[in-house]
Amino acid sequence: MYPNTIQAIAQEVLRLLSKQKNLLNEMLGNDQLLKHEGDSQERSLDRSLAKLWSRTLEDEATKVDSLEMTLAVVGTMKAGKSTTINAIVGREVLPNRNRPMTTLPTVIRHKQGQEIPQLFFPKPEPFNLALQTIRETLLKLQSEEVDVLSISATEDGKQLIEEIRSGKLNRLETTYSGVEGIYSFLKSLNDISRLCDAKNLDIQSPLVEYTSLSEFPVIEVEFYHLKGKEQQVKGSLALIDTPGPNEAGQVHLRGILQEQLQKASAVLAILDYTQLNSEADAEVRREIEYISRFSKDRLYVLVNKFDQKDRNSMGENDVKRYVGQELFEGELAAERIYPVSSQYGYLANYALNELEAKGGLPAPENAEWVEDFGQRALGVDWEEDIRDIDFVRRGAQKLWKKSSFSELLDQVISESYSKAALVSLTSAVDKMSHYGNEIIHYLKMRSGSVHMDINELKQFIIALERDIDQISLASRSANKMSSEALGKLTSMTKGIFEEGAKVIRLLIENLFTHGKRLEEEQAKLEGAEKTSRRRPFFQSFFTSENSFVTINQHGPNKFSTKREADAFLDKINDVLQNDIGVISGKIQIQVNGFVESLEYDLQQEINKGVEPILEHASRTLNNAFDMKISFKVHNVKAIKVDFDQISKDAVEEKSVEKIKTKYERKWYTLWLKEHAVEYTVQEEEYHVDTRQIGKKVIQDLEKVQQKLRKELDKYVSEELAQNLTEYFSELTVYLDKFRGNLLDGLTDKQESEEMLGKLLTAMEQFLSIAVLHREDLEPVEEALILLQLSPREAVGV
Repeated sequence: MYPNTIQAIAQEVLRLLSKQKNLLNEMLGNDQLLKHEGDSQERSLDRSLAKLWSRTLEDEATKVDSLEMTLAVVGTMKAGKSTTINAIVGREVLPNRNRPMTTLPTVIRHKQGQEIPQLFFPKPEPFNLALQTIRETLLKLQSEEVDVLSISATEDGKQLIEEIRSGKLNRLETTYSGVEGIYSFLKSLNDISRLCDAKNLDIQSPLVEYTSLSEFPVIEVEFYHLKGKEQQVKGSLALIDTPGPNEAGQVHLRGILQEQLQKASAVLAILDYTQLNSEADAEVRREIEYISRFSKDRLYVLVNKFDQKDRNSMGENDVKRYVGQELFEGELAAERIYPVSSQYGYLANYALNELEAKGGLPAPENAEWVEDFGQRALGVDWEEDIRDIDFVRRGAQKLWKKSSFSELLDQVISESYSKAALVSLTSAVDKMSHYGNEIIHYLKMRSGSVHMDINELKQFIIALERDIDQISLASRSANKMSSEALGKLTSMTKGIFEEGAKVIRLLIENLFTHGKRLEEEQAKLEGAEKTSRRRPFFQSFFTSENSFVTINQHGPNKFSTKREADAFLDKINDVLQNDIGVISGKIQIQVNGFVESLEYDLQQEINKGVEPILEHASRTLNNAFDMKISFKVHNVKAIKVDFDQISKDAVEEKSVEKIKTKYERKWYTLWLKEHAVEYTVQEEEYHVDTRQIGKKVIQDLEKVQQKLRKELDKYVSEELAQNLTEYFSELTVYLDKFRGNLLDGLTDKQESEEMLGKLLTAMEQFLSIAVLHREDLEPVEEALILLQLSPREAVGV
């Protein structure tokens, strides 16, 4: 029953996708309604955006037809994207060793039972035409002109040029089989693209001809860990290998990436663990900002090369915190971040796959990856052990565990596969809902301006232009407020640090005094030991005071054993960490209050300037700008004082001379009486300079305070400032689009009565279709929500 429900919903979604796509195409067919590209005026809907939506709906229909979920994989520079995809699949399907970049998105689809990967290229014609043009161009060039081409700098490039000139490479086929066939195809794809760029022949790239998912290369292969996996409803899962945001200077690639990030059901971003906190961090941040802009709520992050962690590097929890809080500014949950070793995962997965399918591994000379596997899983003697199947299997299982890849496969890949049908439908419905609302808003605004009196419309446009100019004043005022607030915040945190330092000084003094008491107690014990050796029936003139060790009330605390000294240090550490934790908590409360107060004050200040504008817009053109200023609370890093480093030399071992007493029987008292005899010994003492520790702690706190001040200054000057800039920028763009719609309305009113009547009729028809489409979409949205909450019980929807 459940599969029948999904199939029924799928058919309805396909109908609605077709209906909305037809609506967009009809709107595009009306030259008066959507202005042509090249017009610089901003609008809430124009031809380029309508075309993008139409292409996206076409791709969504393709995915819904096969109930396919797509996971776009994008990697930052040298992060190991191909290795990660190979690890997920369980074999090498993408070139992995200094081989070509991705030029076109490539779809890697899981297909049960497909052991040998097969590649299908449904649209080779643009590349074949490009090859023909490249050959004709190369044949016209002199040898010295060919030599200065960028691609001629390598032997591989020279060989490529010769193959094209000779006609050996003259076309791409529609199908390729096996790893080498796929490598040959992808290399050719990359080479042709490179020859077209400005550094080489500077001819039109064939990449501009590819816009739809159905046109991209597709590799079908069985994913090892999905073998035999069941699904609630039969559907499919596909990875999309996308060009990286920083790849190779071809402007077409960035546009392709942007479109695929928006279209994909979910996104897996791959970062390089070794580059997270380095000089390359700024580049990584720029790439992440670009990726998250299009996929924030559908994003998973894999932090690759975690096997390169050493004892001084960030651990798993630190990586998750850093990526989630620092790189993604607190907007990515820790459970969506996976520190892994893709190389370990790929090699282990491939080996286990081969062992299961063929009972052993191929000869190393026939498969490069086997040597890599042997060295990492079996050790230096791998060549001797590679034929021991049980030993190899155990090595592969251990390497797989070290890769930490299981969690990603279980929580992202397997989970996505099991729910592929539902995700595919939800993705399509979400996009239709967004597009539908935008179309309705646009048509209401456009038709509303046509119905206004022309003089009123002109006045409204003039007022709107004045309002847009006023936004910059409101922006400067808001930034001034945030800067003034920073002074108050740093003053508050300074007061907390000073208060904390006073408490710490008092604690240190108390601990010093406590140490002196321990020292006195130890001296008393030593004195008691001296007197206890005398026979009770002899009168003694010794008192315990006679045997006290002199206590220096200003020197370091002294202990007779290293264990006692370390226990005392532990107590100091415990007390300090508790008090420093209090300081951290107070500062976080102050920062939270600061952000909350600043957010409120800024919103009030902004509202004074822009609220009348927005209310007027809402009343006049049936639309509302509902974005509110909202700041992410800055999470203050826990204040840490490196007590291990501070106390490293705090315990000083000293050899001191002590006078001890022993009791001997002497002949002149007939051995009847014990006589006290003093003697000198060398003993070890352990000195702890408590006050010096306190000074170092205070010094560390002062450094932390300076660092926190810089951190908060950066937070206000960069993060809050950027937040304000984005708000006012979006508001300006919104009002500018609003203005563009009104200007179009003004142009409409200058048309003939007949033309204006036709336009109004068309807009009313389009609006009626869009509203009806939204009404039809609502029960589908409700049904999908029910299925997500409780799939098995939702059979009646």
